[in-house]
This record gives sequence, structure tokens and C-alpha cells, in this order.
Amino acid sequence: MIQGKLRNRRVLIENEADASTLRNKGSTGRNLGEKLSLDLMTSLDLLTRKRIEITKGENPITTEQIKGMLSDTEKDIATSYHFLKAKGMRPQIKRGKLYADGTRILIFRDDQEIDFTVLARNVNFLSILDSEGNCLLYSLNKLPIYGRLRGTSGLVSDAQEPTELVDVLKQKGMRVASGFKFGSMFRIYEGSSSHARYLMNVGRQSLGRDIVAIARIAQSVRKTYVHSFYDAAKGQFKFFEIKWIRL
Repeated sequence: MIQGKLRNRRVLIENEADASTLRNKGSTGRNLGEKLSLDLMTSLDLLTRKRIEITKGENPITTEQIKGMLSDTEKDIATSYHFLKAKGMRPQIKRGKLYADGTRILIFRDDQEIDFTVLARNVNFLSILDSEGNCLLYSLNKLPIYGRLRGTSGLVSDAQEPTELVDVLKQKGMRVASGFKFGSMFRIYEGSSSHARYLMNVGRQSLGRDIVAIARIAQSVRKTYVHSFYDAAKGQFKFFEIKWIRL
């Protein structure tokens, strides 16, 4: 079993062969010569999967002790990291942020409001967690639909957003109908198609669990879930395609 020594908030792998083994299997950290220094979140995953043993002095360290050293944010990162590793991915934790294939993964709890005005600055993956530590991964991609308002001052209140969005979509040649029976605000048709392509919600924020629900419904009925919000700084609506990634 690979041995690690807890030193402050790092776990040091002193054996060069063990350090090399962990590197080859995707566990990254700080290289100290041939040694490897791991953060607590990566160490927790390895300890949980029984890949390493951790000691402090002569005393073994448990997973619960490592968890007790983590902040709430670090616990969420550790949960997402462990989930992705268990699914065969090779996530990395860099400077307290989670990445997969070089792409940032933003992490939210299911009872947390997700601010789309922040997501607009970085197209990412979303990891959504529940209180039991279950994790779901979503892709988040900007759609090339740009909708500027006509004949307005550019100021749109939250209450006005749905109405203004419908006007923008109609300007783009799309047909809009109620999405009520699918749990969304709208269903969107392109051209003369009798099959709605999108289920769409609008607003600057959305609860994580609402995204989980509508994204699953959309994929089950062969539609795409799109979340839109009005970007006041740019004077236009922005559209994000959100898809559950089956791992």
C-alpha cells in the first residue's frame, strides 16, 4: 500500500516509485524533486478508494479526519472529484478549482441558486450535488442565437424578461408555445417543424435542482434544454444549452 504522511494540509508521498505510480494514474500535485505533495481533496479520494494509507507520526488518519479539515467548498470539490474518478475520468484540482480535460467545472448544490450572469463569462461544465453527496455532470454551451431588443431603452426587468424573450424569438423566425406540461416556461419550434426543438426557461438565476429536473425531462422527450437571460451590459439575450452527461 502506498504510504502518505500528513503535514499541515498536504499529504507527502516520499517513496519515488509510489509518487510515480500516482502521477501515472492521474493524481496530480506538487512535485518536490521525485516526491509528490498532494492536496487534501485528492488525498481523500485516494484514501476512500484504498489506494493509499495516511499517517501523522505513528497514527493512521481516517477519511473522517480528512473531511473534518476541509471547508464546505473543498468538500464539494472533493465529492465531484471522487465521482468523476469513479466514472473513469481524469479530473485535476488546480489552485482549489476542479478541471476535466483542461476545462473548468463549476460546482453547485441542488438547493443553490446558479447565477447565469457569472456563467456567461466562462463556458464550463456544471457539477450539481445533493445533500447526500450524489453528483450529476452537465455540459454548458452558448448557442449562436443573439437577440437584441427593438424599440426599447435596453432596460429589462425580471418581470419583463419572458415577454421580451418571446418577441426576440419571434424576430428570429421561431414559434413559441407554453412549456407547462414539460415543466418549463416555453417550448420552441424552428420553421414549420411540428416537433419542438427546445424547452426554454428565462431568468438570471435558477435553482440547481430545477436544472436537474428540466434537463432530464428535455432529454427524455428528445428536446434540448436552453436557459436564457437578458445581459443588460450587452443589451441582448444570451442562450445556454444545458445537457446531462451520462457517465
